[in-house]
Amino acid sequence: MRPQNINSINRSHGFTLIEIIASFTILAMTFMVVLEILSNSSTNTIKSSERTQISLLAQSKMDEVGLLIPVEEGSHSGSFDDDISWDLMIQAYDVPYEGNVEMDFAPVELFKVVLTLTWQDGYDKRRSVDFVTLKAMTPNYEAMGSAR
Repeated sequence: MRPQNINSINRSHGFTLIEIIASFTILAMTFMVVLEILSNSSTNTIKSSERTQISLLAQSKMDEVGLLIPVEEGSHSGSFDDDISWDLMIQAYDVPYEGNVEMDFAPVELFKVVLTLTWQDGYDKRRSVDFVTLKAMTPNYEAMGSAR
């Protein structure tokens, strides 16, 4: 058997300290990128959930116009809970008519409905959004005739 060289015995087949530090640095940078992606994803999920809730509440309140809230000029306000308040404004809406036929009456009356929702978001910032629609109502000609 041949004697082994002392240099080959002391030299092991492991990693050097510089290689280990470099690999940990790369691992840490990759981990930071993954955490940033997850953080942005959770923030977007929270914003999306908040906006969905606001839209559903607005749709619910708009559906009440004509059923629980009369379609007549005026304003109404209230709150869904302690965090979300609403203001509803209804006003007559005149459609410009450029025809050459003169009409004494219109088959429908249009009302512009503006719903404003205001809330405090997750970052303690006051937010508001407006939802606008038109409601068509059949005029009550009998009541109008007796009022003339």
